Amino acid sequence: MRRATRFLASAMCAAIAATVSSAGSASTSAHAAGTDKQFEWPASFVVLGDGYPHSGDACRRLGESAATANYLDHMAMLIGCPGSRDSAAVRALVGHQRHARVVGEADGVTLISISTESAQAGSQNSHAPMKESPISASGTLPCERGNGQTKTMCKFGVVHHSDRSTTVVVYWPDGATRAIFFSVDGRVMGTAATANDRPMPGDTLTRKHAGINLISVGNERYEVEDTVLSGD
Repeated sequence: MRRATRFLASAMCAAIAATVSSAGSASTSAHAAGTDKQFEWPASFVVLGDGYPHSGDACRRLGESAATANYLDHMAMLIGCPGSRDSAAVRALVGHQRHARVVGEADGVTLISISTESAQAGSQNSHAPMKESPISASGTLPCERGNGQTKTMCKFGVVHHSDRSTTVVVYWPDGATRAIFFSVDGRVMGTAATANDRPMPGDTLTRKHAGINLISVGNERYEVEDTVLSGD
């Protein structure tokens, strides 16, 4: 009887130990998985969207901030991936995106620039029979949308055409663009989503004050100085 009692007690202890060990292991695994999925983006970044290139992916498109100012280019989009440049997310992105390259690291995030110049050039070749001049100048200008809800500085590029007209292409931090078409005498002929589209007057309003063209396109606002058009 005593032997049976001791055997039963030993079996129960072993079962309890196995249960505790299994629970601890499961808890550790769950914690690790939660840590991987719950990356908290530092406040130093302006994070756009919920994943790149697909919704739910670890990487994100990044807007303009102090941490990204040196890496932004109006002919490329900036992507941030959590972790080092050797992480699986970075390797997958650089390996599958032909024009993607790692340009830096900041606050635990690897920064990747993906050129959009080739895609735009291909679009111009297929839709625009007239050969356009390359961007001759670039900089930043005040821009606003949402009736004052979003005020910032947008990058821009200027294209001077052979007929002496000018197109100013504005690049919003979230990747959207706005093309503003100017005639030879500096009047706004219309706007479009991209420089390859036909200019449309639409709901575009313009006025000039102290050498600055104040342009409204729906709920968007732009300030383009005359010197931008003349190249002075």
